[in-house]
Amino acid sequence: MSSSRRDFLKASGLVVMAGAGGYLGFDQFVRGEGDPTSPVKANEDRQKATIVTIFLRGGCDAMHVFVPVGDPLYYQYRKNLVLRPNATKGAFKGEKGVVQLGKSDYWGLNANMAPLLPLIDKGTVVPILNVGSPNGTRSHFSAQDNMERACPGPTSLTTGWLNRYLEATKKPYDAPLRGLSAQNLVPRALRGDYPVLAGNNRTEEMDLFADLYSKKNLVNMDVRDGGGDTKGSSLDALTAVKEGPHGLSSDMTRDIIAQSGANAVERLKALDQVESTQSDADYPQGGLGNQLRTIARVIKSNVGLEVAQADYGGWDTHSGQGAGNGPMSQRLGHLTECLVAFQQDLGPRMDRVLVLVMTEFGRTIQENGSNGTDHGRGSMMIAMGGMLNGGKLYGTWNGLKDTEGGRFQPVHTDFRAVFAESLNKLFHVDPIKLKMFPDWNPTQKSMLEFAKPVVTA
Repeated sequence: MSSSRRDFLKASGLVVMAGAGGYLGFDQFVRGEGDPTSPVKANEDRQKATIVTIFLRGGCDAMHVFVPVGDPLYYQYRKNLVLRPNATKGAFKGEKGVVQLGKSDYWGLNANMAPLLPLIDKGTVVPILNVGSPNGTRSHFSAQDNMERACPGPTSLTTGWLNRYLEATKKPYDAPLRGLSAQNLVPRALRGDYPVLAGNNRTEEMDLFADLYSKKNLVNMDVRDGGGDTKGSSLDALTAVKEGPHGLSSDMTRDIIAQSGANAVERLKALDQVESTQSDADYPQGGLGNQLRTIARVIKSNVGLEVAQADYGGWDTHSGQGAGNGPMSQRLGHLTECLVAFQQDLGPRMDRVLVLVMTEFGRTIQENGSNGTDHGRGSMMIAMGGMLNGGKLYGTWNGLKDTEGGRFQPVHTDFRAVFAESLNKLFHVDPIKLKMFPDWNPTQKSMLEFAKPVVTA
């Protein structure tokens, strides 16, 4: 390929839209893997490591998930929203309450999430406590934006952390579906220069486009790659504009469009393989179940998926949050059913899949007067995968005497520490050296070590 065309491809929005990728990733280069001038086809026969994020939008109440039932202060802060060990008598008779988490009587798990207990005991699900943003905003929009960009506070950075990973590690010929949003809109975490597929894409028309962009229609480009900018198209005989961007000939401009279209077709045609992949679990009805079913099918179809996101809204519980049988507990039960189905669907493949459940901030420690909780600070994450160092709770917990301003759970673990460790352990990249998290300089103490490195396929 001529240098002028390569330079244009590198900067071209067409290539960004089509997802050619085009260049050896930095991490592969510094490790001496391959020749950065030679195309290396992606191996689609083996399952890629994959990060799947589930964003609980609205600010999930961490104390309603992992419940410090052994802390006397809990019962002072929570009167109507209190979750007790499953009650058989008194005012809380019939409430699901909590089930014991681990061997200690201190922690309880919301009883609606009891199906996660076998996975927690097995070590393939771990809680992460008091995690959140160093930025103290309690605006949903700002907090979600900060978290998905992984860059808290005012900044000119507009790309999402998952997209920056894809862009930093792109290869000469990437797999067709490295990034996926299981919704019609691409969430901020997946937005950026690298192309990500989103929504309910259909492939009925792909045969037409595949023929349009077939190899036979790229012959001139292949010939000219070895022979310079030789004229070879009737387009050059036209009296209209004969030069494309940056002084490219009309042939070269057409080739760029064709190459971009061909890459887009490969991405969309990969969905045909996904469509034929069956689910091996019964997902609950609803948006989250459908999203996770789609993501699981893409993973099992071996088309190279590395990052995906699903969303689950409705966690802004200012009123009517309820106790063990309340709306939020029922929502947690639905989340759990979806997680268990996803784990069952993928089976042994979960050794290479990490699920991160997150939310933009937590809630106030003390309930409000409307049977709910207000915007807070520190919250929780849930990690699920076969590579986890299970058997414990991660993050710093000093009891409910440790508060921020007497109202909020503090942030002791920066969410970027979880993101950075996830990328490092799954994909063997150094996100700090790749400058994926601007203005953040972690130390070894910042890392939780909640996961083991995934063996490269």
